[in-house]
Amino acid sequence: MKQCMYRGILTVALLVIWVRPGLASDSFNRPGPYLGLGAAGGIENFSGAARGAGDSFGFNFRGGYRFNDYLAIEGLYEYMDEFGKTVKGPLGNEATAHIGTNNFSVMPKVILPTLGLSQLQPFVSGGIGFLEASGTGKLRVGNTRFHGGGNGTEFAGRVDGGTDYFFTPELSTFFDLGYVIPTGKFENLDYLSLSAGIKYNF
Repeated sequence: MKQCMYRGILTVALLVIWVRPGLASDSFNRPGPYLGLGAAGGIENFSGAARGAGDSFGFNFRGGYRFNDYLAIEGLYEYMDEFGKTVKGPLGNEATAHIGTNNFSVMPKVILPTLGLSQLQPFVSGGIGFLEASGTGKLRVGNTRFHGGGNGTEFAGRVDGGTDYFFTPELSTFFDLGYVIPTGKFENLDYLSLSAGIKYNF
């Protein structure tokens, strides 16, 4: 799972090396809508019984509108495949749990100015939304197996920081580090999201 996460992020990062920018700097700050898609890796920071569930791999999709040089609003959807955990008992019994998540967030975005390189645009963002989590569990005792599962949705906060890099006024890449903070019955399912992808700016 971790190898898939690293390969996806590395593939996107290599695009920065292969594509050469070369346009007027002020054209990278134009207002308008944008769409982006990226590979994401989830690093769990769970607590309670879910602690040690292991990391996950997924993707995110984002769309937003840039108002000016410094401000935008962004909606983000992120899917994480399976945070998983297996516990083995002393008598050969084994319990396995898997948790998949869907995170939806709406976040104001502040774009930070950089001197002399307008193609590189660091940003910070934060907002609210919700987290949907689906869990499955398996228990094996000798030759007997038990299965169960459940799902639910709770409000969640999210804070992000990263950078956009523009190849052209239309095509850019993003590197993003986010932290998801669920509430309610999922308050123990915090996770860190590391993602990289491509955006198209209309």
